[in-house]
This record gives sequence, C-alpha cells and structure tokens, in this order.
Amino acid sequence: MRSVKVLSVFLILSAVLFYFGGCSSAEQTTAKLAYNQGDYKKAEEEFLKETNNNPTNEEAWFYLAMSRAQLGKADGVKTAMDKYRGIGKNTFRTELTEAWGTMYDRGYKQYEDGEKIAKTGADNDAVKKFQESLNNFEIALALLPDSAFVKDNIAALNGRINTILVKPTIDKGVELEKNGDFAGAINEYNNGLSKVTKGSGAYEVIIYNISLANLKWGEQLREANPDDASYKDKYNAALPYLEELTSSTDKDNKLNAYELLIQVYANLGQNEKAQDAIKMRDQLKNDNN
Repeated sequence: MRSVKVLSVFLILSAVLFYFGGCSSAEQTTAKLAYNQGDYKKAEEEFLKETNNNPTNEEAWFYLAMSRAQLGKADGVKTAMDKYRGIGKNTFRTELTEAWGTMYDRGYKQYEDGEKIAKTGADNDAVKKFQESLNNFEIALALLPDSAFVKDNIAALNGRINTILVKPTIDKGVELEKNGDFAGAINEYNNGLSKVTKGSGAYEVIIYNISLANLKWGEQLREANPDDASYKDKYNAALPYLEELTSSTDKDNKLNAYELLIQVYANLGQNEKAQDAIKMRDQLKNDNN
C-alpha cells in the first residue's frame, strides 16, 4: 500500500462553510445548516428530501454524498455520486479532490493502525480496524472510481482480513493433521473456504493445505496397504486444487503447486504431465534466482 499526501488534512469540509448559489428550498436550507454544524445524519435526511423534490439539484446530490461519507455509508456515497456525475456539470471538482484525499488518508492510517494491532496478536481488534480502513477506501473509490491503486488496496485489505479470519481454522486443521486425522483436517479447511474470497491469498493457502492433507492421507493409506489402490483417490482429490494454484499470481504458490503436482502426476501414472510439471518447476526456480 502507499499513502497519498494531499493539500488538505481537514475532515471533509466539516469545519468549512460552503457556498450554495441560487435560491434554496426549505429542505436545502435546513440541510446546509445541519451540515455546517456537523449533524451529518440530519443533513443526509434533508439533502435526500431535496433530491427527491429536485432531482437535477447537483449541489444537493454532491453534499448528500459528502454527508454519507462522514457517516461511513459507502454504498450511499456511490449512489449519490452516480447521480451527481450523471448531471454532467462536475462543479465541485476541488471539493471532491479534497474529500477523496481525506478519505484515502483516513483509510491508510486505519490500515497502519490495524497492522500495529495485528503484531500484538489481537486479531479481532486488528480485523475491526482493517474493516474501518476498507470502508474508507470504498468511500474514496465511490468518490473517484478511476483510482486504480485504491482498488488494489481494497483487494489487498480483503485478502488480509480473510487471512486473519481463517487463521483459527487453519491452525486447527494443522493440529488435526499432526494427530493423523486427515479427514477432520480437510473438513476444517473446507469450512474455511466458505469464509474467503475465491482467488484471494487466504483462499490459496487453504486449497494448498487441502491438497497437502490429501497427499499425506494418500501416503498413509499406501503405507498401510501397498496393494490397495484407493490411495489414488486422495491424489485425485488434491489434483484440481493444485492445478488451480498453477495460475496463481504468487510465484511461491505456483512453485509449491508444481512441486506437489510432480508427485501427484507420477502416482497417477500421468508421466507426460509429470515431466511438464518438472520443467515448469525448474523454470520457476530459475526465474526466482
């Protein structure tokens, strides 16, 4: 993640009187007063009334978005900003840039605080702080949807949160594996899959663990009865997850996947695929050197 330094470090115009041109309705007058006094809930209610009565009031849509930003309502900010942009005037460019910078910096500070908390082992508190950060980044994105690195930060934060949330599941699964309970471990890992986003870092950790547990289980079955080919069922269970991991954007995850695929393909009699996996593994190792 990276921080953006902005000219204004104020809250979103909360201490600054803004100019409303033209004649104001009773709703807009009340909304202005509430906004300037920091009563953003009241401001939201009155600006919403104004936009319902006057859907082309660009000013009201913009400050409805600003009120919702102060209230932490990311979805509401997006709805109001879509209406504001739809009018096509884009009058409040300067105010929008300041608002975006404030929300981004606020989100980044919360992210840093979350990382500090995570180092103490207080995972639940860290997740709360990360979720606050995520909400402010989502508001920043609603304000300026073309902010590519805000999108990157949102994706990274979702992955970070998912990783923390599934850590107890992974720890329990690893412990079950140590005790030889591979079925129980795989069940724990599968429960963890329901808590993470497909393709996220946490998701890839879990499917790797599922694969590894199946391979260990297969080895246990083969050692117990070398003549029983049922161990191959466990290799087949690991196969789709490992093949999925070969498309990971994380080079280490790809390398680990190919390392295990060599063993899987060989045990399933898929010798050509095993040779291809060896080539890919060696290529990845050379690329990392």
